Amino acid sequence: MDRLKSYLNQGVNFFKEAWTELSKVHYPSPKETMQATIVVIGLTIVMSVWLGVIDFFAVRGVQMLLR
Repeated sequence: MDRLKSYLNQGVNFFKEAWTELSKVHYPSPKETMQATIVVIGLTIVMSVWLGVIDFFAVRGVQMLLR
């Protein structure tokens, strides 16, 4: 019976500590979320163009070597 009480107390303590930590979380505002989204989309576009250019020239180089 003592083991059961110990497990229950550990569970209760865990949820109390988890709730305390969740109250410390900073949730971004809609403006911050939009700014972060724009940055991610912008970097994705830049990286895709960069990789596309590299791939284009790599394919052309290999084709020239194989001719």
